[in-house]
Amino acid sequence: MRLGKIDEKIFTEIIYPNLGKKHKEVIIEPQNGVDTGAIDLGDGRVLVVKSDPVFIVPQFGFRKAAWFAVHILASDVMTSGIPPRYALIDLNLPPKITDEDFKEMWLGIHQALEEINVMVVGGHTGVYEGTDYPMVGGFAMMGIGEKEKLGMPSRVKVGDYIIMTKGPAIEATGLLTNLYPDYFKQRLSPEVFKEAYEMYWKMSCWKDGLIASNIGIHLMHDATEGGVWNALAEIARVTKKELRIYEDKLFINRAVKEVTSLVNIDPWISISEGTMIIISDKGEEIVKALNREGIEAGIIGEVKEGEGVTLVKKDGSKSKIEQPKEDPFWRAFFDLAKKAQS
Repeated sequence: MRLGKIDEKIFTEIIYPNLGKKHKEVIIEPQNGVDTGAIDLGDGRVLVVKSDPVFIVPQFGFRKAAWFAVHILASDVMTSGIPPRYALIDLNLPPKITDEDFKEMWLGIHQALEEINVMVVGGHTGVYEGTDYPMVGGFAMMGIGEKEKLGMPSRVKVGDYIIMTKGPAIEATGLLTNLYPDYFKQRLSPEVFKEAYEMYWKMSCWKDGLIASNIGIHLMHDATEGGVWNALAEIARVTKKELRIYEDKLFINRAVKEVTSLVNIDPWISISEGTMIIISDKGEEIVKALNREGIEAGIIGEVKEGEGVTLVKKDGSKSKIEQPKEDPFWRAFFDLAKKAQS
C-alpha cells in the first residue's frame, strides 16, 4: 500500500463491502470523496459524524498546531451543512513530549474548540513507544441538526451553481511558508511573504460552510489532498453529474501564485484545506454573504447533465479535468526539507 490516504480501489473492494451490520437509519454511508457519515434520528434531525488523525506539527508551536488539528476536522464536519458540537479525542503521545508541551497543546485544542462551540465529551490520553508526530492519535466530531439542511450527493441538481472560496493551494502555501520561513523570506517581497505566512489562519473552511449552510446548500466538499481539481472530480463522481467550470471565473491569491510558482507546483492540484467547494441553487446569495464576512468567493461553474469535470477555456474550447494522480505539495515539502538540511 502507498503512503497517505488509501486509493479508491482499496476502499471499494475491501472497506465498503465490509462495514459490519448495516442499519437503515444510516443515510450517508462511508463513501470515497464524501467527508461525513449521517444517521437519521427519526425526528427531523440527523447526527453527522467524522474522524481524522490528530495532526500535530511541533515546528508550528503546540498551540498553533492544535488550532489546525481542530479545524481540519471541524471543516470536514461542516461540509455536511451541520456544524460540529461534540468531540472525542484519543491522544497516543510520543515519549519525548514534555508536560509543558502537552499543556500547550491541550490548551490550544480547548481554545480552538471553544471558538467553534464544540465540547470534548470523551476520549483517551496516553504516552506510548513507537508513536511520533505529526499523527498522535484519533479525533472524532459530531453534530446534530435539521435533516433538511444536510448536504447529500442526491440533492445536487442540474442548474446548481458551483462556488469556490479563497482559491487554490491555501494549505500548501500556509504550510510551506510556516515550515520553511527563511527560504521564502529570501525569495519573496516582505509584503507577499507576510500574506503567504498568514495564510495559515485561512486553513479552515468551518466558517465558509457555516455561512453557506445558513442560506442553503445541496453539497459541500473541502479541497484537501489533490486540491481543487480533485475535490471537483470527487463531487462529479459521487453525484454522477458534469461539473462545468469556466476558466474566466477562476481566481487565485497572489501570494499563493508566487509561492507555488517558486516551488514549481500546480496550485490547482495542491493540497488546500481552507478552500470549500459549495454546490447550491442560491449561488449569488451565498457569495455575497461570504464576501460580507471577508471570505473571498465566487461562482466558478454550474452543474450539467453528463459526467466528469469540464473546463471551458477563455477562447470557448473545452477540456476534461482529470483526477490528479498525486499531490505535488509533498514533493515540494521534501525538496525544501533537503535544502533546509544542507
